[in-house]
Amino acid sequence: MRHLPAIFLFLLFILPTLVIAKDHQVKADSDAVELIRELEIRESKQPARDMPGWKAPNKIVVLVPNNRIPTRPDYKEWLQSAVGDTQLVFVKSAEELELEKEDADVYLGFCQHVTEDMETLTWVQNYFVGVDRCANNKTLLKDSVLLTNTSAIPGPGMAEHTIAMMLMLTKKMTIFYNQQQQQIWKRLESPSTQVMEVGDKTMLVVGLGGIGRQIAKRAHGLGMTVKGIRNSSREGPDYVSYVGLADELTKLAAEADVVVNITPLTKSTTGLYDKAFFKTMKPTAYFINMGRGKSVVTEDLLAALQNGDIAGAGVDVTNPEPLPADHPLWKAPNIIITPHNSAPSDQMLERFWILARENLRRYVAGEKMLNVVNLKRGY
Repeated sequence: MRHLPAIFLFLLFILPTLVIAKDHQVKADSDAVELIRELEIRESKQPARDMPGWKAPNKIVVLVPNNRIPTRPDYKEWLQSAVGDTQLVFVKSAEELELEKEDADVYLGFCQHVTEDMETLTWVQNYFVGVDRCANNKTLLKDSVLLTNTSAIPGPGMAEHTIAMMLMLTKKMTIFYNQQQQQIWKRLESPSTQVMEVGDKTMLVVGLGGIGRQIAKRAHGLGMTVKGIRNSSREGPDYVSYVGLADELTKLAAEADVVVNITPLTKSTTGLYDKAFFKTMKPTAYFINMGRGKSVVTEDLLAALQNGDIAGAGVDVTNPEPLPADHPLWKAPNIIITPHNSAPSDQMLERFWILARENLRRYVAGEKMLNVVNLKRGY
């Protein structure tokens, strides 16, 4: 080896380290660091470079539909700066994707757009949190294709929506609003038995993921005792007093004053909230569904409200969805229905693109990824 020319030694040992250093020059910006900390976004256990199928991408296709255009005018340059010289191709629709997908290594968009002929694909950043729309996608089920989602990104807005529903129900704001529309000034006849203060009450958050933790944090901030349920472990943040497993659902629900569902839709969560479940809840307790409509047996929720088995409900998702105009759930007592619209806010889009850019940077550099999804598990 000592007889090799110096230039050869340089090329063999020194140059590769310079190339690696260059690849890592793009660091996480301060906005990304703060977002990860604030929303407690989880990293993968292993770096992308050690995952099956990873390779430095040559072509990345980024979907930018009209309703997701970043607020910053230089967004293309900003995203490009995260990936160096790697080619970024921007498309506005699934139709434009058709023209660019054949040799795409990475796709940022909706997972249901992925087709079997995207043979070079190694990573998909899904724009939604839920992945139930692509649970049977053969391409995404390959071990060589990484899937990530936007878990936690809509969390702050959805958490506030949840708290707003809870307070409207517990403070009987729906009654007062209906009276206002009719120009009626009328106090509650027995507010001491009708109005609930939440400060010393218990909330059960079923699904203690990125969004569930944001809900739990705000409920804790109101002085509530917060308990949670996770499918994978008993680990939880300090503001959650107890973390149970899935088989503890009915026990913990029977103790709760507010039950919030924020689980993904899987085989085990489909039809989870049925007649038997609502019978276990206190008649003074409230049920709020922020997850998926199909997790609730709608007829059983309707009966629980009509029979007084629970005090009220707030639902941002329904089954069927959209809810038909003549569906009896609209006229059920003590219910608030919103049209699957809890996520959008004045800040959600900014968080969304910060996450997308950071995951772009990490993937190209082969680093640990954010919000990795196990599609076979469903989340």
